[in-house]
Amino acid sequence: MKRRISSLTGLLGAVSVLVCSCSGAPAAPGQSEAASAQASVETRLSEYIEQSTEEILEQVERDVYISCACSSYPDWNAERFRKAFAKASNGEEITVAYIGGSITEGYTLLPDQCWAYLTHKQLSEKYPDAKINYVNAGLSGTPSTLGLIRAERDVIAPYGDPDIVFIEFAVNDDGSAVTKEAYESLVRRMLDLDSAPAVALVFMRTKDGYSCQNWQSAVGELYGLPMVSMNDALTKAFEDGYMTWEDYSNDEAHPNPEGSKFVAEAVGHMFDLLEDKGIGSDTGVGEYDFAYDIPPLYGDSFVNMHLTDASTLEPVSAGDFSRNTGVAGFQDAWTRKGGENEPIVFDMDFDDLFIVYHANNNKHFGTAEVYVDGELKTEVVSNRKDGWSNPVPQLVMRGDGTKPHRVEVKMKGDGEKEYFGVLAFGFTD
Repeated sequence: MKRRISSLTGLLGAVSVLVCSCSGAPAAPGQSEAASAQASVETRLSEYIEQSTEEILEQVERDVYISCACSSYPDWNAERFRKAFAKASNGEEITVAYIGGSITEGYTLLPDQCWAYLTHKQLSEKYPDAKINYVNAGLSGTPSTLGLIRAERDVIAPYGDPDIVFIEFAVNDDGSAVTKEAYESLVRRMLDLDSAPAVALVFMRTKDGYSCQNWQSAVGELYGLPMVSMNDALTKAFEDGYMTWEDYSNDEAHPNPEGSKFVAEAVGHMFDLLEDKGIGSDTGVGEYDFAYDIPPLYGDSFVNMHLTDASTLEPVSAGDFSRNTGVAGFQDAWTRKGGENEPIVFDMDFDDLFIVYHANNNKHFGTAEVYVDGELKTEVVSNRKDGWSNPVPQLVMRGDGTKPHRVEVKMKGDGEKEYFGVLAFGFTD
């Protein structure tokens, strides 16, 4: 940001010198064409100075709020980002991945308008000789628990281990113990990849001010991670009257095109800070041999999470279920529309187990029971008031080591005419 302002200021100075060299009085009737032209130039330059000054002041004011998003920067560890920037500067191939909910996915926006794409574009322009792969693993309505379940497939699989990872779940998460542990497990999983990627956390907010920044930022502080708080930046901008919610969003949560640019500017400011050799440290968790030397804050039991669905897991018995299309992000599913309430049965090896199910605000969506080794572990209510045909994860059980188990899913009661969708399972081993 400072570099852009300095450039504009320099241009303003040059224009001022040019104007001062011109005659101060406008051309009077009968003056020469040269004098008239000179007066016209002076007028246009004066108007340009006024316009440029206004633009500079507007940018300075905007930068105040952009800076608020990165106010924690003195405590960042910059080493991993500088390693990724060095690779890109040398013309090497790097991968930048984004995982989050609908804000990261770019809901309501064109693909090239979302903040993830815009920040990838910034890096591509900054390092034109590098091939910078773009992975947008945002998925509408999904919390960090589901992000962790998807990470292996959606973040790592496309190009292998990424070099930079952004994590954004502040408006999709709750404050439950399971969610907090899943979020930290996702952070630790990314930090411990063989590529030693740079990891940054992004905190959004809703119109009514909801954000999980308070507990998610504690994870960032523990690991010295760069953090971009649009929650802080927007809240201050609204309180100061610099902008309104409608300037940023057309609904309750999602940035509009201008709002998305604002987010991208804040991330760009983060890039500038990380390139500054005087910012952040190059020791501790940023080192490439990170191996869980730091005890977790909320827990890391789920760090070794995997996803399996109908494309990789064959049931022992399908019962009333059949392989079918699920929902966005979970196309290989098992669904039932009725029957004799025969369970779908799987043999699986795992430690902890999550089920990912199809939720909707629909009376025909039923409640299922999940049994492990013949013992009822949980009930899954797929008719939810907040459901909109979305995937939802639910913990089935915590284990005490990886063991073979038999898993059965059947409807509660007779469930004769009820629908239920098993989209996937998340498991640790």
